[in-house]
Amino acid sequence: MKKAFLFLSLATLLLSAVKVNAQVGFHVGYAPQFLSVTNKNADGAVVDPGVFHGFFGGIRLDYDLVDNLDIVTSLQIRMNSANSKSVNNGTPYDTQDWQFIADLPILLSYAFDLGHDVNLGLCVGPMLSYGISYMHKERDAQTHAIVNSINRYSTKLADPSWCLKRFELGAAGGLFVEYKGFVFFGGYRMAFNDLDRMSEQATRAHGFFVGVGVN
Repeated sequence: MKKAFLFLSLATLLLSAVKVNAQVGFHVGYAPQFLSVTNKNADGAVVDPGVFHGFFGGIRLDYDLVDNLDIVTSLQIRMNSANSKSVNNGTPYDTQDWQFIADLPILLSYAFDLGHDVNLGLCVGPMLSYGISYMHKERDAQTHAIVNSINRYSTKLADPSWCLKRFELGAAGGLFVEYKGFVFFGGYRMAFNDLDRMSEQATRAHGFFVGVGVN
């Protein structure tokens, strides 16, 4: 709860900063996520490289520092999803995952003026994330009836190996192009902390992103 309160406090400060000298914009994009689960007792072998499709959207604030050096921060919501198939005791199942995350990147940005209203730049900085919901559902492949449904952010699951931490501390960086109020960007993000609640395994999130924004 303390981490959630801290995240919400930072997000509130970000939104209130709209009244200060900040250029406001909006952005959307595609951001697939990879959940790398490693077994600490097997020389760090990756046992479950989960792949999720992801989309995000949010509000962007750009603070001018000096010349072409800015601080760019945003509050965005990211949705990740994945579908797969499994077999348990000879019975086939269809599995589906839906994850919603609030991201708060705080990036240092520098842009090079190429002329003709075109700027090319790079940005890098820390990124805080808070997991809102992560629903994992299993359906009978023949009847399509739901046989299991859990929120992986819960701490009271029958199988604790499914429990994940909500809070992520990581970093993001990438390149962007500005042209007449539009911003085209792409980069990479990764979480530093272990999201797993099991001591014998570690789970870390990472992935690339591409998007477009308007100022």
